[in-house]
Amino acid sequence: MERLSDALAATQISDDPNSAIYADALRLAILTRQFSRQADATPPAVETPSGRNVRSLQKWRLKRVAQYVDENLSAKITLQDLAAVAGLSRMHFAAQFRAAMGMRPHEYLLKRRIERAEELLKHTDIPLVEIALTVGFQTQAHFTTVFKRFAGDTPYQWRSAWLAQVTPLPSPRVSAS
Repeated sequence: MERLSDALAATQISDDPNSAIYADALRLAILTRQFSRQADATPPAVETPSGRNVRSLQKWRLKRVAQYVDENLSAKITLQDLAAVAGLSRMHFAAQFRAAMGMRPHEYLLKRRIERAEELLKHTDIPLVEIALTVGFQTQAHFTTVFKRFAGDTPYQWRSAWLAQVTPLPSPRVSAS
């Protein structure tokens, strides 16, 4: 594009009688290049470890899936549910999702649940078991295990550390004796 633009600029200051035709051809080439970039909105293929090329999930499908996950985080979400939202078969969806996000759909779902749990831990005093159920875990034990894997601490430890950061320590009193 830069070379085409430079050539167009050079043609416009040229005294050549054919420069108008050449300038029109360059403008057409620039427009063709711009339109071909816009039309090529399909994501690039990503090579899997098995050597297959898998096309990445399109942005609009990815957006729909992310919105569905956020709206249904407390419910049971299956791979079939996510594939249906994306309008693909389970296997095509899983491969394309992984190519687009760099993680499996289940890992993404767990990550979003933990992110939502962190928000609840920060801004509410809801008991941990209720947070676990609210973000879609069946038991507090499973929630704790997954939370520790993602956040590095148990939910109780994480909340305590966060509260210690935002709650200022009382200043020591100095007596005036």
